[in-house]
Amino acid sequence: MKAQLKSITALILTGFIASPALAASNQSLEASVASLEKQVAALKTQVNLNTNKITHTRAKPTKIGAGGAAFSDEDNVQYLPFDPDAPGKAYVTTGPYVGVNIQFAGSNLIINSPSVNTDLQLLDIRKKILKQLNDLGTAVTNSDHSHLLFSGVIETQAGATKREGHRHSSSDIDVTNVSLDATIFGPSDWILGYIEFSYDGGSAFESVYQSRSHYRTANSRVFVNKAFVTLGNLSCSPFYATFGQFYVPFGTYSTVMISEPLTKLLGRTKARAVELGFQQQAKSYWYGSVYTFRGDSHVGSVSGINNGGINLGYKFNGDKVSASLGGGVIANIADSGGMQFGANFQDFERLVHRVPAYDLRATLSISEHIDFLAEYVTASTRFNPNDLSFNNHGAKPRAFDIQGAYSFPLFDNKPSSIGIGYGASSQTAGMFMPLTRRYIVFNTSLLRNTLQSIEIRRDLEYAASDVATNANGFVVPPQSGKSNTGITAQFDYYF
Repeated sequence: MKAQLKSITALILTGFIASPALAASNQSLEASVASLEKQVAALKTQVNLNTNKITHTRAKPTKIGAGGAAFSDEDNVQYLPFDPDAPGKAYVTTGPYVGVNIQFAGSNLIINSPSVNTDLQLLDIRKKILKQLNDLGTAVTNSDHSHLLFSGVIETQAGATKREGHRHSSSDIDVTNVSLDATIFGPSDWILGYIEFSYDGGSAFESVYQSRSHYRTANSRVFVNKAFVTLGNLSCSPFYATFGQFYVPFGTYSTVMISEPLTKLLGRTKARAVELGFQQQAKSYWYGSVYTFRGDSHVGSVSGINNGGINLGYKFNGDKVSASLGGGVIANIADSGGMQFGANFQDFERLVHRVPAYDLRATLSISEHIDFLAEYVTASTRFNPNDLSFNNHGAKPRAFDIQGAYSFPLFDNKPSSIGIGYGASSQTAGMFMPLTRRYIVFNTSLLRNTLQSIEIRRDLEYAASDVATNANGFVVPPQSGKSNTGITAQFDYYF
């Protein structure tokens, strides 16, 4: 091969030296040189093929499809999005945002990612990437390279809320979510890493960081929301392990709405944890995990590894119908995000006793057009009145949420849906949650990798006579017993 390259190169040089004799046929010479240059390029490509055992071309720009696979839509040329001559054979690409299918795929696009089980989603993504590469005829594994995948979301909202009994309504335009995710696949087929950078857009009073400025945009701080390492390879084994900072698999909290379901406000828990899990690799499958971590709340004077849980479920995938049913238990619900009442209460994490909780959930999808979601979270016992109370008794908080959505094409086959939902809570006034929540939403995707939504929500507050305390007996200001009506428009850009 190298001898052929030298011969062609020498031939090109000879042509240039002999150019005076060929001046009369200049056009023919240019055509010959162009032809020889193409042959040189083709031979170089063949050398790369023999050296790296991949299909590769430099003639056309790279595109990244769903799941991170590379392809070309011109002449059906197949290749990988990196230069195999680069040291380390590493490459950097963008998309897709984890948990959101960026293809136009109906209900898969419009159900918001709950940020739970991100590690399992990433293992599935890597499995699909390697499968698509093998389907392209490329013998490439993560041991040959490292893959840094950047993705993220920018989310803005505009809305107004009217509280009954108040003359004026409140309104706002805000950036509600900015996240940049970095996923590292390799250099082994059995390891991946994930870092999510987010921003805190709250005011000086709402932020977990101390600030002297009351200028809202001055408090836009970037922080690490999630960071973990996962060991596993679903192509070879259904088992995996994850350690780091992530949302533990207690509940899923999927939703088609803009507003968060009450179950998520009550139960979602982020921790620095260790998790062991499995997921069967079949069309319909069982999955499950166990996890443990040191919670923020504790019973004794010294905090240790004192929390954990179990998650188990089954996913059925048929030709027209798919469904899932699952449940879980956590040793202490006091470590959930909804129980952490802010910086002013960080000194009140000592409990009289721990309170376990249970989660039950189910989903049903019919013909890719109809989706039902339901979830229920409840504490198994009452809190001590000094930790969380409701009407002079220890509170036993619980919440449920049920939603239905119908997906359909609109505006020249753009995926769209309309969804309705109802949620209710009990004895959660000490967590500043409403008694009930009703909402309706319209979602569509007018531009690729975007989501546009508009929601009308009506929350009913606890009665003014209800008395609640939390965090060492702190008395929560009573609610009004009246309803709040809000309308929110949201624009998401995923990349």
